[in-house]
Amino acid sequence: MRAQAADEKAARQAAEDQVRRAQDELQKMKAELLAAKDDLAGARREHEAALDARFKEISGLMKALQKAQDRDAHVADLVSHANRFQLLFTRLLNALLKQSAPRFLPKNVRVQRKCALMEKHSLFEPAWYLEQNPDVAQAGVDPAEHFVNHGLREGRAVNRTMEDLRRSMAALEDQKHA
Repeated sequence: MRAQAADEKAARQAAEDQVRRAQDELQKMKAELLAAKDDLAGARREHEAALDARFKEISGLMKALQKAQDRDAHVADLVSHANRFQLLFTRLLNALLKQSAPRFLPKNVRVQRKCALMEKHSLFEPAWYLEQNPDVAQAGVDPAEHFVNHGLREGRAVNRTMEDLRRSMAALEDQKHA
């Protein structure tokens, strides 16, 4: 019986040692689990901060895109208005020149009247026209007469202001397509 009691005592002692080792192992696992939980929480905070930074970046890019789209719409509006203005100016100039010289007058009188009308209203810059159109200068013709007879139909600019408008429209168109 003593031997049996000693065996039971040894078995109980072994079981208690096994329970203690299991409890120690459980404590280690709990500690590792808490450390992993802390690491996971830290990684989550870092991820949320990175995500927040990306959302702010996206928001900034969206605002910049909207600003660019608004600018493009404004440029398109300006180009449209400038095109209409140039077309209107050309039509008005053409109508004004036709009205100032009725068809029943001889051609040279009509041309002289049209030239006089442009000069009277400072619509034409002869020196600038010759500078911009070297073919006219080489031909040795009167620049105002050339504009009345050919330049208006060919779409040549009447003065520096109209040419600047044309160049501005071209630059705006280039910006729009860039």
